[in-house]
Amino acid sequence: METVLYRKRAENVETEALHARSASDEPIAGVYSTVHETGPLSPELFYPIVTAQEMVTWMHWLPTAIVFDRAQLQSPLEVLSTLKRLQAPSEVVQEFQWAWKLDLFEEYEVRTPVRRDPRDPLLLGRMGGHSYRMALWGESLLPLERIRALVEQSLAIRARAARGHLWCTAGGTLLGLAVGVWLGQVTPESQPVATSLLFTGLGFFLTWFPTFMYTPENRQHDFLDRYRC
Repeated sequence: METVLYRKRAENVETEALHARSASDEPIAGVYSTVHETGPLSPELFYPIVTAQEMVTWMHWLPTAIVFDRAQLQSPLEVLSTLKRLQAPSEVVQEFQWAWKLDLFEEYEVRTPVRRDPRDPLLLGRMGGHSYRMALWGESLLPLERIRALVEQSLAIRARAARGHLWCTAGGTLLGLAVGVWLGQVTPESQPVATSLLFTGLGFFLTWFPTFMYTPENRQHDFLDRYRC
């Protein structure tokens, strides 16, 4: 299984020492001691921050978010259970444990596709309103630029489908209104207003219902699913 770990190399003496201690067999108490000596650690020292534009891409590519608030968790077991269910490789599990022990993040977030099997999950850490990429794994990983291009195409498909459904619904409603008015005029014993309203509603329903069953979002995700295989 292909795995991408996003932890950066330390760029100063203090963080390099911290890396060395955390990577060794030294007890974690030694790492905490280093943290206390150097002060709170910024996640930006270790992981790339997710920009707003990139976050939009991930939200469409992997729409389902599973969020774990560290303040509400007594232990990392719940996160580890989710990672195991998502078949996270051992290096991803170790990366999460490393960040957990250093208390780098307030929250952890796992993003997966909204439907079918949860392919190519992304692990994020969240701190101070920002998200940081920690790990990505799966069988069909694509470069971020390729994912961004596919998401942009999917959004264009979604927008076209929304416009098409709007025009179709409007056309069906107007056609129903025209038929209702015509029947109200050629059928003297009928009630023209009631007939017009009835066929207007019927025309709206018959053209709106397919949109309800197969939304523009469905079209978008059907397109993206072809590239998540």
